[in-house]
Amino acid sequence: MSQLRKKQKAQRRELIEVAAKNLFVEKGFELASVEEIADLAMVSPATIYNYYGTKDELLLAIVARGEVGVVQKDREFTKRAATEDPVDLLIEVIMSNIHDTISAITRELWGNVIAYVATTSDETVAPRYLETIAGGLGDTILHVLEAYQVNGKIVSTVDLDFLSQFLTRNERIQFLNFIYLRGMSITELGEAVRKDVTFVLTPLLTD
Repeated sequence: MSQLRKKQKAQRRELIEVAAKNLFVEKGFELASVEEIADLAMVSPATIYNYYGTKDELLLAIVARGEVGVVQKDREFTKRAATEDPVDLLIEVIMSNIHDTISAITRELWGNVIAYVATTSDETVAPRYLETIAGGLGDTILHVLEAYQVNGKIVSTVDLDFLSQFLTRNERIQFLNFIYLRGMSITELGEAVRKDVTFVLTPLLTD
């Protein structure tokens, strides 16, 4: 495939995903049809089925779009580890990802995402979903932790792979609390993340 074709395909995907998100928010996931999404994105329904297969997979593609930001900021966050407090920076990494995730998909739509992942008979969906929501964040947390350990800020014997996975899993748990507990505000979510990161990371710091 030529570079032009790849670019055009990427642009069509973006149009479809933006149109789908807007329609899902307006009408609800169940009531929004592929045909309506196609009309809004100015493509054929066949194009949507060709790209995504199902409406549920289109929803997962929108989720993935919200996870790109933390990957793009990986190098910036890692560089900042040379001068900034470990607890504060790790909290910023996590909350940056949470804000990106929330901007990509609403609380209500997250209910549809979780229902699809939990009930589909396709055994490949759950691993792909977990990699989508945790892979980029986990890698960025790991790179920041590695920078701190190289700089002597984190005890040298700490298993950073395990620590980054633990912090990532914990962030996802807190995020699901935010999705399920409708009375929980983003400020309260941030406070919970700060409490967890401070509790886990502080004993592992060298000063």
